[in-house]
Amino acid sequence: MSRRCFGRLGARLPGPADAAFLDALYLDARPDLGALPVPRSVIEGIARHQRRLQVEDYARRYPLCETWLLLEEERPVARVVLDRSGGVLRVVDLSVAASARRRGVARTVLHALQEEGTAMALRVLTVNAAARALYAKLGFTLQRSEPAALELGWNRGQNE
Repeated sequence: MSRRCFGRLGARLPGPADAAFLDALYLDARPDLGALPVPRSVIEGIARHQRRLQVEDYARRYPLCETWLLLEEERPVARVVLDRSGGVLRVVDLSVAASARRRGVARTVLHALQEEGTAMALRVLTVNAAARALYAKLGFTLQRSEPAALELGWNRGQNE
């Protein structure tokens, strides 16, 4: 199994045994689903289906993308999806489990990627104030604004 590190975090490729963690992670990132007035089992089914659609969408839009489970003490705490095509490292998705938030997981991953020195790009929802604040602290700058999301970029030469 392929392994790597992102700073203090270990990482490995996800496998079939990780489906429950990935489903829960998807649901953690979608509080709107959790607020639906339906039984929890229905919400979980919707989340599983939408996660599968997301995986298919990423594979179609970023055919060379890499997906890594991020580990603390060998326990998954997050997932990062990276696309290295086109000369820019795109952070397609960075999702941290609710139980691991506010512990520096996302900062550690992004800082490790910045250490590679490759120009980076990512999108963030305009309503995600915590992520936007983190990206600003790490030197990401606005490249393009859309109604619901911002396209941010980072380049070592521009941020030193």
